[in-house]
Amino acid sequence: MERRNRSLIIGALAALIFLTGVYALLVANLNIGGTATAGTEFKIEFSEYNISNEDKANVTLDGTRTSLNIEADLAYPGDTVTIDFTIKNTGLLSATVDDLLINENNNDDLVITINGLSAIEGTTLDVNETKTGSIVITWLSQSTNQEPEPASFDVTIDYIQTT
Repeated sequence: MERRNRSLIIGALAALIFLTGVYALLVANLNIGGTATAGTEFKIEFSEYNISNEDKANVTLDGTRTSLNIEADLAYPGDTVTIDFTIKNTGLLSATVDDLLINENNNDDLVITINGLSAIEGTTLDVNETKTGSIVITWLSQSTNQEPEPASFDVTIDYIQTT
């Protein structure tokens, strides 16, 4: 009987040690390494532009690629230059073109027209989708100013997140 009690005690201790080990494994912290990121950037920018006559205009992009900085130097009334452009959604989400804004035109003898504006404004661009247009700068033919005056202005994309 003593032997049986001794075996039961040893068996109970072994079972207790085993169950303690199993419990320790179950409550141990699970560490998973790595990083997760979620992209939420939305951005529309000028991806390309082409000047019809580089002697009449100089174009540069600002650092964010959302503004074309244009300097036009037309020679006579009625003279014109065209800048074809492509805008592209380079973000990670769809975005809507709210407007193309002409800023700081400092020459009243010039008319600046954005061809294709109605097809661009209010358009939602999916990721990597593009739209094209052109900026036409014309020295008014009825201008009384016969001396060429350079014009300096920006065309900026105003865009919003698509909801």
